[in-house]
Amino acid sequence: MHLLSLTIYQPNQDSAPIPQSIQGVVGMPDIGSTAPADAIAKIVGLGFELLILAAIILSLFSLILGAFNWITSEGEKTRIGKARDRIVYSLIGLIVVFLSFFIINLIYYFFFKGNVHPFIYGN
Repeated sequence: MHLLSLTIYQPNQDSAPIPQSIQGVVGMPDIGSTAPADAIAKIVGLGFELLILAAIILSLFSLILGAFNWITSEGEKTRIGKARDRIVYSLIGLIVVFLSFFIINLIYYFFFKGNVHPFIYGN
């Protein structure tokens, strides 16, 4: 509604003019404030955030499953080795996910001077 408001400066007898703001029609949609490129950027950012979230959840699930396999291995060397490998790969996956998020935010900051936050709408 900022684009549809009007500011009129009413003269004051003593000092500088006093601004009087006239607002636009209540309930009118604000169509012209966002460009299609902004919408595409928000969709891509949201998709990126959802992929990061899914990767974190899958890595944590795999880590818990590896720990469960280790507990139920009953001392067998091969089952302990498989469980240890699963835990190590899950931790490596978590590190890769967090590093990818950090690197993408760093690149986005250098090119666009901001962080990736697709859930923040508006100005």
